[in-house]
Amino acid sequence: MAPSISASLNADSPASNIVQARLPKLSPEFIAQHYPSETKLVHVHLVHRHGERTPASHLFPHISPKHWNFCAQGNRLYTDFAKAVKVYAPDADVGGDGNSYQQWHSYMFKLENSKSSSIFPKDNLSKAHKNDKSQFTADTCAFGQLTDVGRESLTSLGVHMRALYMDALGFLPAMPRPGDGNGPTEDLYLRTTSYTRAFESLQHALGGMYPNLPANSPLFRINVRPRSIDNLYPDYHCKIIGRLHAESSTESIALFAEDHAALHKDILQVPSLQEAFEAKLKSKAGYTSLYVWDTVSSMRSHGLPLPKEIDDELIARVSNISAVEYLHPTMSSTQLARLEIGPLVRELADNVVCAIEADRGIEAGKTRPPKMSIYSGHDTTIGPLLAILGDDLAGSPSLTTSATPMWPPFSSSLRIELLKDSTSPYPTVQPSWAGDLANHSEDLSAIPPEERIRPLTVPDSLYRWAPGRTDNASAVPFNSRATRDYYVRIWYNDRSVQLPACRDPGAHHSKLGASVCTLDGFFKQIARFVPSESETIQERLALANA
Repeated sequence: MAPSISASLNADSPASNIVQARLPKLSPEFIAQHYPSETKLVHVHLVHRHGERTPASHLFPHISPKHWNFCAQGNRLYTDFAKAVKVYAPDADVGGDGNSYQQWHSYMFKLENSKSSSIFPKDNLSKAHKNDKSQFTADTCAFGQLTDVGRESLTSLGVHMRALYMDALGFLPAMPRPGDGNGPTEDLYLRTTSYTRAFESLQHALGGMYPNLPANSPLFRINVRPRSIDNLYPDYHCKIIGRLHAESSTESIALFAEDHAALHKDILQVPSLQEAFEAKLKSKAGYTSLYVWDTVSSMRSHGLPLPKEIDDELIARVSNISAVEYLHPTMSSTQLARLEIGPLVRELADNVVCAIEADRGIEAGKTRPPKMSIYSGHDTTIGPLLAILGDDLAGSPSLTTSATPMWPPFSSSLRIELLKDSTSPYPTVQPSWAGDLANHSEDLSAIPPEERIRPLTVPDSLYRWAPGRTDNASAVPFNSRATRDYYVRIWYNDRSVQLPACRDPGAHHSKLGASVCTLDGFFKQIARFVPSESETIQERLALANA
């Protein structure tokens, strides 16, 4: 019998915890518990979702206001930007101060969304907004725009990073150190997708970390890749990924068929949602619950009134089923996960290896890797990563009555901490998955992904190291426990994540518990999801010809 989602809702968890991310409360006790003196930080990855935004499209005008007036700060910035690049031509005095707020919209966003007109004729939109009192003002947002609420959320995330990694732990300097020739700091690696809301979210996170520096400080080099080669979210233009996702989504929905059908039935009982939702069902658009979630979560996080039928329980169920439709497939299909987010996981794993080699001194004389890497992405970044990490709230097949899939809230963050501890006793037993030690040094590409114990990109030299050596000489004997001083811990918002591969005895820290993986435990968890470049090409060719 399939597990029941509705039965597992936690009645004392307010909906604000579902649509907005929380961070752990820092205290001397928290620091002492999670960062004891015998451990030191070597590297930190911070992967976050952008902050609160307006809905991506205007699909539910019966509940959503015509004008979302939450973008005063952003609009002022865009107006200044438009003036600076000389594309500003005042043509309306909407704000009453001689400035045009319509003008920058046409450059930065699309005010009209074709998806709306395909469902609602213009006369229906007018009827839906008959009693709408909202007006187009200097504060009005466009579709999918980061709001002032979202800016505050990412600033708060940056403030938290500063309080933890600078003030409490002294891991990062209070001010970023200039690189060679007073260039960008080498303490941070910064990357964002090309979406405006992700770029701005990163800027505000930096503002929280370094409040005395402007976001455009020359100390910050923000990297942006073209969408065609970006690995911070799945390539949805790839027909193979689309096909695999549709197939796996059908299987996931079938697993939770009772809850899926019950939610849709209840949504159709909400008068303000019925018309648009029926249109989506008829169009067979897929991921139908997600369309509701996009509007409802945005309204809830901005404090906008919702119909009485859309209460906290219904919001939670929409979050659950959206994750089942969209995130659960990634966890249930190794092949899909490898194609969707494997390249990013490969990059994160490579960063861990570089940080260890630099810490050992192997890369002496070369530029040291950054102390922290920050990636600004989306729910479609956080969700697949959580699925790969086997987190129950990402839609694990092992759903229980105490953990159900949840959609990643706005400003959600994953922190991957590389720790070093040479003092605490290392586990004396081998985890059940370790198998023959010779597997470490074999040609891993010949081993099926599900049986690999480390990613293909993790070099053999990592296990051929001895204290005092600063080279990669192959004469050093292979040592399966050469990585024993290093551990990995992952935080998701306000809690640590227990990776399934790290729960076994021998796969986690002897004192800090199962949430602190041995390096090999972390490698085992991600190994089957990390294809090499050649494997990715071969896999796509094979699927295309299937």
